[in-house]
Amino acid sequence: MKTKIFLVDDHAMLRSGVRQAIAQQPDLEIVGEASTAAGALETAPPLAPDLIIMDVHLPDMQGTEATRQILVKLPTAKIVMFSGDSSRSLVDEALEAGASGYICKQGAAEELVRAIEMVMAGRLYLSPELTAAILEDYRKNLVEEEAPAGLTLSEREGQLLQLVAEGLRNKEIAVRLSLSPKSIETYRARLMRKLGCGSTAEMVRYAIREKLIIA
Repeated sequence: MKTKIFLVDDHAMLRSGVRQAIAQQPDLEIVGEASTAAGALETAPPLAPDLIIMDVHLPDMQGTEATRQILVKLPTAKIVMFSGDSSRSLVDEALEAGASGYICKQGAAEELVRAIEMVMAGRLYLSPELTAAILEDYRKNLVEEEAPAGLTLSEREGQLLQLVAEGLRNKEIAVRLSLSPKSIETYRARLMRKLGCGSTAEMVRYAIREKLIIA
């Protein structure tokens, strides 16, 4: 069965290029596209795409906010942010909004296909240059601040961090671990306190540092 993809970008030429790249993949197909967030919110849900390629900067709304809203309507869909803007604040915001991938438009078409494959396999994908920047930030922070000494995770905590880092939401994690969503919320809050993380994005950065996820 083909992976159904919905494309959201306000540049017609870029959409055309993405369509051509996707058309060369026998297991992928574009089922719809929109040039605005409003258009995506209206036309994507009836098509039930498996994955949405979302531009960060749209004319009527930031792609991160569109991601939040579209995941309410399509909670099982995966979102890959596709942007020429690779600022760390936007990457963090995208992860907090529920995106499972963030790639730079400067990359080759092969990277987009690879990101789609990894995200559909249940993993988080960040462009290599983004991962390098995150690791460099960690290196600087570890020089400036003492890292928690003797921090160890239980098997359940390790499993939870791995699944959070792979971009799964609480309901999906609950199914994987055979627990209730409420229990996952509790465990997740405890883990965030233990790691000293204030957000999902910080947990993902921790997982990158500990080599739990690979771009």
